[in-house]
Amino acid sequence: MKLDDTIAAIATPIGEGGLGVIRLSGQNSLEIIQKAFTPKSKLKSDSLKSHRLYFGKLKDKTGTIDEVCVVYMKAPRSYTKENSAEVSCHGSPAVLRRALKCLITNGARMAEPGEFTKRAFLNGRIDLSQAEGVIDLIKARSEGAADAAFKLMEGGLSSRINVVKEKLVHTLAQLEASIDFPDEEFQTETDEQLIKHLDKATDRMNSLLRSYESGKFLKHGMGLAIIGKPNVGKSSLLNALIEEERSIVTGHPGTTRDLIRAETELAGLPVELIDTAGLHCSPEEVEAIGIERALKAAKSADAVIALFDASREWDEADEQVLETLKKAKIPIAVINKTDMTHKLNWPDASIIPLPLSVKERVGIDGLLESIKTVVSDAGNISQEEPVVTRTRHLEIFKRIASDIQRAKDEMAIGRELSAAGVWDALEEIKRFTGESYTDEILSKIFDEFCIGK
Repeated sequence: MKLDDTIAAIATPIGEGGLGVIRLSGQNSLEIIQKAFTPKSKLKSDSLKSHRLYFGKLKDKTGTIDEVCVVYMKAPRSYTKENSAEVSCHGSPAVLRRALKCLITNGARMAEPGEFTKRAFLNGRIDLSQAEGVIDLIKARSEGAADAAFKLMEGGLSSRINVVKEKLVHTLAQLEASIDFPDEEFQTETDEQLIKHLDKATDRMNSLLRSYESGKFLKHGMGLAIIGKPNVGKSSLLNALIEEERSIVTGHPGTTRDLIRAETELAGLPVELIDTAGLHCSPEEVEAIGIERALKAAKSADAVIALFDASREWDEADEQVLETLKKAKIPIAVINKTDMTHKLNWPDASIIPLPLSVKERVGIDGLLESIKTVVSDAGNISQEEPVVTRTRHLEIFKRIASDIQRAKDEMAIGRELSAAGVWDALEEIKRFTGESYTDEILSKIFDEFCIGK
């Protein structure tokens, strides 16, 4: 990949649309635009000012391609910190292809996937983690994922890591000073003081590591199984949550005998809901297979909603449902049919069930809020804090935490060994931000991008 030429690409999705955008980046962006663009006003194309929008026509050798809007952005005030330009035209695939061909004929070359963002990184506009935030934002499947990706792109994780870096750099300076100048009169901080700095760095790293429990749900989604005895309202709840009649609902027990899956967004999370067969004793052969699958789904799901019927007394089937719920990674108990005469005596004081009436659509907002809360609690995060969503970041943060712990443990043995642990932690931080990188790592990250970004 060269960085001294000018690249061009269609930045909007393939297909028909009201508008389409072509981007350019590189030293000759203005000159290339000038060859093809004729402003509608009396202004000459060679006098385009930076960061102003101009209306006119884009032309090639055969004639006018389209009426377009053009903006030129002079370096370094652009996404890539290079001379850049954008052409907005009608979103016809034919028009976009012809316009792109025109710009390439005039001196640009076709951009590679992710090359605009890669140039932004290599030119120092963003660090590597922020570049990853860009692709995560493009691919976000839910509001929560988009919010987490934006915080990453904005530098939320980088700022947290910079706090750790400052602690480590201060500690290393103290360690190196005592190692290099042991006989000098000036006093460095004591081992206890340095360990306190490292403890604060450790607390920050542990907080980030815990956030991955929530971050993985935001990015990859959550599997949520709905269990309960027959005719308790599982299928009705699934239909209500996805606002679609996906599961068949009847008054006859055992209507659902296989797993029914539906993808949706709940409380800002991408969620795969799994409707399961009713759990009860002495089932028929076909029902028994469905129950076995229901139990497996509950075991493998990230969270389980267990429904109980307020209009019926507690029985052996409810006990089976409760025992299954207690084994779930994230358990959520719900008492449905609260609009009917209440006969259920809840037996477990350690679990507080949520009241719900799927039929009357009462309590669904509370259920959604509960899902959001338990996910946040899983990672011990707040809405304001950035979360770890990428495995690359998770593995690096684990190594940083391990290196800091090693530095603390070896402080009593010798400051040279402790300094080595701090050095290793700082090197890992460089890998996170991209101060230290390999072509293999860059290729792996930027190959995820689409052309045009």
